[in-house]
Order: sequence, then C-alpha cells, then structure tokens
Amino acid sequence: MHYDNYNREERALCSHLFRLLHEKLADQPRASALSMFIGILAKNFNEIKSDKLSFTNIGVYAEVALIRDAYFVRKENANEFMNDLTRLIMAQEEVRDCRLYSELPSVLCNPRFTHPKQFRQKAKELDVHLSPNESRVYGAMQAMFNAKPDLAITIDNLLISCEAKFTQNFDDGQLSRTQNITTIWASELLHRDLGFTTPPKAIVVKIGTSGHITWDEVFEIQKHFSNQTTVRTLPFNLHHGY
Repeated sequence: MHYDNYNREERALCSHLFRLLHEKLADQPRASALSMFIGILAKNFNEIKSDKLSFTNIGVYAEVALIRDAYFVRKENANEFMNDLTRLIMAQEEVRDCRLYSELPSVLCNPRFTHPKQFRQKAKELDVHLSPNESRVYGAMQAMFNAKPDLAITIDNLLISCEAKFTQNFDDGQLSRTQNITTIWASELLHRDLGFTTPPKAIVVKIGTSGHITWDEVFEIQKHFSNQTTVRTLPFNLHHGY
C-alpha cells in the first residue's frame, strides 16, 4: 500500500494552509490570507475582534511542539522549568498530592536517563513507584511532550491552536489535551517564547467539516489569491487515511 493511502490526509492540507496564510502577510497584513482566516474565526469566537487587530507579533507555526522544544533548550538546568510545568499540570488535573519533577528519583528527573515523553515507560521498566496522582500528572505531561497541534497562530494578544481533520471526526480527548497544551503555552511559563509580553488569550480552533472553519472556506481564501480557475484536486485517496 502506498504511503499516500495511509498517511493522515490533513497533513498535506495543513502544509498548503501554512503557505496560504503567508499570502500578502509581509507587505499588506490587513489584506492577507491570515486576515481573511481570522475574520472567519471571529464569527465563532467572541474573543477575536478581527476589526480591531493591529497585526503585531504575527507568527504561523506548523506541528508545534513548544513544550518539548522549550525543555530541550533548558535541559542543562531543567528543574525550575519542569517544576513549574508540573505545577501547571497539577492544577489542570486538579491534583494536589504529587511530587514535583525535581523530587522524583534521579533516574526520572535526570535528562541523561529519562526524557519526559518516556516517564511512564521508564518508571515501569525501572520499577519506580508513582502514586495514582503522580501517574495522572506525569502521564498527562508525557502526552503533552508527544503531542503536536497541527498549526498555531500568534497575532496581537491571541494564541490560536488549530486541530485539523478531513474525512475523520474530531476527538474530544485530543481537543481537551490541545486546550491544556495551549493554556500552558499562554502561561507565564512559556508566553515569552512566542513573542508575547503578557499572557495571551488561548483559543483552540477546529478546521474541518464540523469545525469552526471548513476546508471549503479555506479554499475560497485560496481562490482569492489565485488566478487559477482549475477544479480542485487533492493529492491523496479520500477513501483512506485516519
């Protein structure tokens, strides 16, 4: 079976969308594809005031792994960052009784031995006991280190994470995790890494048939910036994918 037939089909569409959102962004941001995209989203989110945007701190990022990458650049002195991250996840999981990262056995809190995306696996392999609360918190952390929301947009005081589907349905568990991840990106811990001076508003957007913006609407934006009148075609088999 060819890779196109089992690769997640939204990956190709998100790659096209990433390119599209840069149309006219450098020289005419108010007339850009990003501006049109944000205008459609504004119909679904009261937090987005598309007519009041000043187009500062603009960024478009694909398959974003900010928590993982921020850990990588801080891992020589990771304890403070990871302790703060643990506290944030404890609050999200409504857990109080949980050891901080630096309080875990050294085999788990030393980057030379364990990457956070391997917490549960390493704890099980090395017979390190985690309480139910700790398993919950560090399990959520492990999932965040492995997750990569499809697209993220920064503009003014907005941080918008996008999850995309084409033929498949949206997964509530994935969307909840993306919301938690985006909230952490927008927190005191990480908002400066995305160019914000104060914590932004965190919004999670669905792109797809039952989403906040559909691929047909994205295609209309594309047509606005294209002189081509050819019929839309897609580079994969619609009967496959997951």
